[in-house]
Amino acid sequence: MAKGRQSVRLRQGQRKAADDGVNNDAEDAVAKPDEKPFSTSNIYKVLGLTLPLLTIAALNSVVSQDVLSPVYGRLPASVNHAEAITATVLLGFIWRHFFGGAHEWSILPYLTLWAFYKPVLDLYLMQYSGKLGPILGCIITGFLGCHTLIIPSAYAVAHALEVLNLQDRLGAIASYAIARYMPTAAVWAPDIFTPVKLQYLMGLTYGLLSPSKPYWMFTLGLPSLIHAFLANPHFDSPRNLGVLNRDLAVHNWTVLDRQWSSTGYVSVAESLDLGYRVLRCDHSLLGGEWLLTDERRQKEGWQVNEPIYAVFQMLEAVRLIIVEPAIFDSSAQALVIGLGVGTAPKAMIAHGINTTTVELDPAVHHFAKKYFELPDEHTVVLQDAVSWAAAASATQTQHYEYIIHDVFTGGAEPLSLFTDTFVGHLRSLLTANGVVAINYAGRLELDLTKRVLSTIYNTFDGHCKVFRDAPKPDTEDFMNLIIFCRNSPGSISFREPTASDYLGSKSRKHYLLPKSEYEIPFIHNDTDAVLTRDKIGQYRKDQEDSAIGHWYIMRKVLPDVVWEMW
Repeated sequence: MAKGRQSVRLRQGQRKAADDGVNNDAEDAVAKPDEKPFSTSNIYKVLGLTLPLLTIAALNSVVSQDVLSPVYGRLPASVNHAEAITATVLLGFIWRHFFGGAHEWSILPYLTLWAFYKPVLDLYLMQYSGKLGPILGCIITGFLGCHTLIIPSAYAVAHALEVLNLQDRLGAIASYAIARYMPTAAVWAPDIFTPVKLQYLMGLTYGLLSPSKPYWMFTLGLPSLIHAFLANPHFDSPRNLGVLNRDLAVHNWTVLDRQWSSTGYVSVAESLDLGYRVLRCDHSLLGGEWLLTDERRQKEGWQVNEPIYAVFQMLEAVRLIIVEPAIFDSSAQALVIGLGVGTAPKAMIAHGINTTTVELDPAVHHFAKKYFELPDEHTVVLQDAVSWAAAASATQTQHYEYIIHDVFTGGAEPLSLFTDTFVGHLRSLLTANGVVAINYAGRLELDLTKRVLSTIYNTFDGHCKVFRDAPKPDTEDFMNLIIFCRNSPGSISFREPTASDYLGSKSRKHYLLPKSEYEIPFIHNDTDAVLTRDKIGQYRKDQEDSAIGHWYIMRKVLPDVVWEMW
């Protein structure tokens, strides 16, 4: 037999079965990954990676704004933030869709390293906030601090979803959910889970989620941790407060105390050379006092600490409004909405008036007692003023002769505290001869300011007057407005103050009685031009413009370094 290739002839039925077996094996090899994409194991695998990644992305969205707020203000930091988050999440999915085939290795180890160095980068960039300003500074720091983590996080989510073939469909859904819903659900216990700690926690979570664990790479993040504990003033610990004060001492400033709370970053800072103390919340001041020193007592005749802003003492002129029947301090009840450093409630208490204070932030109340001598002889309600006023108005169990409304303003004001509903609740809490003083800070030419004034004017049937707290400036007309209104019909007029009204304060002699030359007319009194709860969203742009103007004013009150170092 000739030698050569040997073959075995199969019968037709056997040959067909053999061919089918080969084809089935090949098809199985290709189809197995996609044959049951929604198998239990695949779903668990995908959920175990995508849900933590989406949660980190949502948390990073919030943390990045918290980090920016002490330097730029909460409102400027939030401008177009939701839209930018939507765009960057979609960009991460698009990146994976078009360029993901180039590699299959996990991006998470690199995210771990980048997240660990984020606090260092933030500290460096914030040194230039004075030069960059509130717009460009937020854009640059916000992009590097937030979106450079959101984009690769979305990329990693898209990579994980490829097992289920859902990456193209869920990209838009994920971006919308992160931008709109998840940030509000991602923050809790702000005094424990502070922003810098959360930045490191997010970096650690990226490392734990990574399918590969290149420990040599993770060790590159150790210098950042060492820097956090030894040199980063933003990291909250007793030792780092010392680091902060070491750096501020060169500028003759010190921070006595600080805390992250429900309304943001709250701290007490003191100027060592000028001798005054302020209570700060994010990038604004809630109040402050010039400190009584031996030199001021002996050379200038001071008897008490003096407030740094005239507006706080002008609000006390609510006691001077002439009404019938006359109000006597010994039997009067006062309600103060918004505590600050406690200038108004301290004065009411000193006059022997039973005083109730409604304050949202427990840290503000704690610091007012500890550093600004707020006495205990009053009632404190630590609650949202909107819900409290609605409940108090419904029950009508307590009425007040005096109401002082002085909440956090300057473009970041909660507009819900200036709606016709809230102001109406305040009026319902007044006695028949009761009077109210309301402080509103903003630019007079803005439609929002005009609408707030009209809301107050119409709620009190025009029985009001409005004053500025200082002469009209030559430049941009951003100012504190003090509106006095009475519950009963009649004009607003003030009795002459006596020595007892001044409470030993020299500045009260100058500022307590509103000056007639500071009075300004109400812009308009159109009953349709009032601020209602459903119209609050329409004035976002006005709030943003006001907040940016307020930012520049605050930079003149305290030096850049105090805002930047926290």
